[in-house]
Amino acid sequence: MDFSSIESTVHYIKSFGVYGPAAAFILFFVQAVAPIVPYIIIAGAAGMIFGKWIGFLLAWIGAIAGAWFLYWISDKIAGNLLVVKLQHRYALDLTRIDHRHIFWVLLACRIFPVVPTPIINIGSALAGVSPKIFLSSSAIGKMPWAFVYVALGNYLMQTKNISNTLTVIGLILLISFIGITYLRKLLPKYYREKQ
Repeated sequence: MDFSSIESTVHYIKSFGVYGPAAAFILFFVQAVAPIVPYIIIAGAAGMIFGKWIGFLLAWIGAIAGAWFLYWISDKIAGNLLVVKLQHRYALDLTRIDHRHIFWVLLACRIFPVVPTPIINIGSALAGVSPKIFLSSSAIGKMPWAFVYVALGNYLMQTKNISNTLTVIGLILLISFIGITYLRKLLPKYYREKQ
C-alpha cells in the first residue's frame, strides 16, 4: 500500500474494483481515527475516481463515522490524559469552555484545524461534550474541506491543470493559516472561570 501521492492512492482504491467505494469509505474512517495518510490525498483520489458528489459523500460520511467511533470509544474508556494534552500542547481546555459556546468552538476547530482531528474527537468525549453537539459540529465543520479537496481532485482529473490546482491549494493553506492564528487568539475568551 502506497499512499504517498494521489496517483498511488487512486491505483490502490481502483484495485478493489466494484468494492472501490467501500475501500475509500474505510480509508476515510481510518484516517479520522489515526491520520497516517493526509486527508487531502484520500479526498483528492476520491474526487478523481468517483467524481465530485459521490467522492464528497464518501469523504464526508467516512470522516464523520471515524470521528464518531473515536468519540464513542473514548467516552467508554474515559480518562483525562488527552484533556491535559489538549490544555498544554494546544492551549485548548474543553472542560473550561462555556457550554453555550462549545458548538461554535468545535465547529471552528473543524474548519480551521488548530488541533489534530483525533485529539478533538477524544478530547470532546473526555470533556463531556454531548453527542448531539459533537455530531452536529463535526458534520458541518467537515463539510467544507471534504467538498474542496474532492472537487480539487475531480478538477485535476478533468483538466490536468496542475498549476491552477496548486494555486488553489496554496490559497487554502493561506486561509487556513490566517484562520488558525485568529482562532488561537480568540479561544481564551470562551473559557469560563473554574469554580
